[in-house]
Amino acid sequence: MRFQQLPDGSLLDRETGEILDQSRGTFVFVPSRIKIKEGWFMAFQDAFESLARDKDLWGQPTAVLHFLMSRLSFDNYIALEQKEISDQLSVDKSDVSRAIKKLVEKGILEKGPRIGKSFSYKLNPLYGWKGRVKNLNEERKKRLSVIDGGRT
Repeated sequence: MRFQQLPDGSLLDRETGEILDQSRGTFVFVPSRIKIKEGWFMAFQDAFESLARDKDLWGQPTAVLHFLMSRLSFDNYIALEQKEISDQLSVDKSDVSRAIKKLVEKGILEKGPRIGKSFSYKLNPLYGWKGRVKNLNEERKKRLSVIDGGRT
């Protein structure tokens, strides 16, 4: 393996000899057996815990959500026909429809404008983000509200 973790938590790059200080950021390593085809997105750990604990989402809603996250466009837009999702996951289109409805009810997906025959959706940025961090911060600010006269 190229990197070695040192006792102080920093990482040694064995190829260059450089010591990477963890305080400068978080390092994510993708095993070489995983091939990244097209892109990436950031996910938030507390959101994953929330999703895992919500029994209403177990099964097909989670499978549909994972599939949709694999197809995110920048700024979290998703434009897929339910038939494509149904075909790819080998489930009935009605099951996909129910799963998407549940994800919208839970606030995980947000319904967007119609594109052709289908609606588009957007992944709530509290769950993950694909795009520029500046845009993520702007999206998150839109979701803040004043509580009891406090500050947002």
